[in-house]
Amino acid sequence: MTDPSRNTAPDPEPAAPIEPAQPMDDFKRSFFRGLAALLPTLLTIALLIWAYEFVDSHIGQPISRGLLYFFAYTGSPTFVDTDDALEWGTPIGTWLSDGREATEEYKVINHKALQSADDSIRKRAEHQRDLALWRIAFAKYKLHAIGFLIAIILVYFLGFFLASFLGRATLRIVENLIGRIPLVRAIYPNIKQVTDFLLNERQFEFSGVVAVQYPRKGVWAIGLLTGPPMKAIQDAEDRELVTIFVPSSPTPVTGYTITAPRDDVLVLDMSIDDALRFTISGGVIMPGAMMAANAQPPRLAGESTDP
Repeated sequence: MTDPSRNTAPDPEPAAPIEPAQPMDDFKRSFFRGLAALLPTLLTIALLIWAYEFVDSHIGQPISRGLLYFFAYTGSPTFVDTDDALEWGTPIGTWLSDGREATEEYKVINHKALQSADDSIRKRAEHQRDLALWRIAFAKYKLHAIGFLIAIILVYFLGFFLASFLGRATLRIVENLIGRIPLVRAIYPNIKQVTDFLLNERQFEFSGVVAVQYPRKGVWAIGLLTGPPMKAIQDAEDRELVTIFVPSSPTPVTGYTITAPRDDVLVLDMSIDDALRFTISGGVIMPGAMMAANAQPPRLAGESTDP
């Protein structure tokens, strides 16, 4: 007698229950969406603040200190007094009889050496008093901004001078001198390349967006057509070659420069901005005109095609 259990099909495995979305998942998505919206603005503001502080601390403040000493030699300012010294001076942690905190400038202004019978001592004290009063004037009326404005003007005139023949010749002499310093010559050329890339008025021009099989046949990469190849490379080939810059994801300022036959390059009908967005997003952001007809999201091997 045949055992009926042998012809019975195995019971299907129960489907895994679908876990409901957790509140933390919604929070993470909303948080990162808001962060993505804020970061460009915040980073731009931070970069501008850093640029201001860099120019002010390395150029503006030294100029302001020079102006301070210059004004101190001309005499005392008439538009500040002792009360200003207490309000705008540098606190020293001691208190006056009227309850106000003493400052370094207040002590200098009222130093007993100003009443000295010795002319040399009194003149030195008077110079220190004038210097303290001018520090108060700079703090009260925000005169330190003058140094920053002068720094901007000096940088402008420096650029104007370097645009002339004499300026370019002077710059070459200075760079040659810098190149002879053992430690500096290993650092300066690399920094100059970065600054030239970011600040040079000659912008890099690309001829268009192309697709090229790189780094091997069958694998396509998006590239920017830059121009003709090196003469030595073209002379070694019978076919016409072109130079292509293949940007990296997600930082398109880096990448690879390759030379490929023009016949193996596919010209794409898309702008350079669209190509950079495509690269930065890792292929997620694609112009609608470049979408393949009936394109479906890619699936992993063995993944079900059922919706």
